[in-house]
Amino acid sequence: MSVTERVQGEWHPQTEKERGQVREQLGKILASAHFQNSRRYPGLLRYVVEQTLEGKEAELKERLLGIEVFHRAADYDTNQDPVVRLSAAEVRKRIALYYQQADHQGELVIGLNPGSYVPYFLPPAEENATTETPVAAEGPAGTERRVWRKLAPGFSLAAILVVGAAAGWLGWRHVAPMHAADRFWAPIVDRQERVTLCVGTHEPGNAADASPPTPQALYGQAAGQGAVGETSAVSSSLEEEIAHSAQLGASNVVALIHVGADLESRQRAFRMVLASQATFPELHEGPVVLVAALDNIWTVRLTQALRYGFGMSGEEMFILDHKNPGARRWQVSLAEPTASHAVDYAILARYDDATLGQPVVILAGLASEGTEAASEVLSNSDLLGSIFRNAPGHWAGRNFEAVLQTEVLYGHPGPSRIVAVEYW
Repeated sequence: MSVTERVQGEWHPQTEKERGQVREQLGKILASAHFQNSRRYPGLLRYVVEQTLEGKEAELKERLLGIEVFHRAADYDTNQDPVVRLSAAEVRKRIALYYQQADHQGELVIGLNPGSYVPYFLPPAEENATTETPVAAEGPAGTERRVWRKLAPGFSLAAILVVGAAAGWLGWRHVAPMHAADRFWAPIVDRQERVTLCVGTHEPGNAADASPPTPQALYGQAAGQGAVGETSAVSSSLEEEIAHSAQLGASNVVALIHVGADLESRQRAFRMVLASQATFPELHEGPVVLVAALDNIWTVRLTQALRYGFGMSGEEMFILDHKNPGARRWQVSLAEPTASHAVDYAILARYDDATLGQPVVILAGLASEGTEAASEVLSNSDLLGSIFRNAPGHWAGRNFEAVLQTEVLYGHPGPSRIVAVEYW
């Protein structure tokens, strides 16, 4: 991750007394219910804060954090083991939940910049009368720029953080675009049934030609909890299980965390199953979120009934426009190494599926970077809102399917843009 623009109004402790104030606030946060029962997240937050107070923020890079905080080998693969990225995402979310509570209003703020691992500090609210609220601007995934607007009088810092928590773990969000996310999820969260997250897996053989076996929950029971899928997608035990699953790619993991955070913030119960183990009766039970494309047999099958679907010819993967099947404008070559892909394409859709009889959300790229990019768009209120900027009236109650194009930078999704949208 690259360092983003700094937070306006950020406070830089200069004296030992001021650094002591930051450490005191850090202690309060780590002693809260959001951190006290975790081993992973307090360690990361404490380390980055201390390094910053010591003037070593330039050293807060993913690999170094993996080595120093999570005791990974010096040559570990950050793409295959995204422990730092996932943990930082959860830290941001838990910090937002901490400041959401009324009894923490007015406290010194410790935050973690989206797009980097460098923390920022804001003075207590009474010392910062010109607090401003940030807006995520369109840009590379994970390298968001923030544009700041004045808050109306009486709009407290805690209120800003409520907005941040509701937007998920991706950081601060502007209030107005949040309506797009709420309206997007409304057909899913308004249902009483549990949501099923059906995720693609990397398995040998042609899974699409095989009959899916009996469904099995991806993660069983967590100690002291009910079914894991019905609690938190970003709980400590679940996140560790996801991160070390041999059947899930790193991008699918990131997408799951995005979706889980969105559902959790809306208090919706969910479970996760492997695509190769999901059956029709299981997916028929409630709303479904399909993650990944060509390694998810259900995504491939269900999109055949939509305008845009997935196909493969030789070593070429492509998004097929069923209204113009001869044109292959959006394709990726399997012959190219993943790191060399200059671009990837994905489908982001939400519609009522006639086969399942349930509302379905699709987050699926041709390559893994596209899947991750689609989840980034879904969790970025500004990017999501841009899909509906020219939407027909009452779009929230209509089906839609969008084709996204994302630039791939060093094996990671970069800027995304919408290249086609269909409403019906």
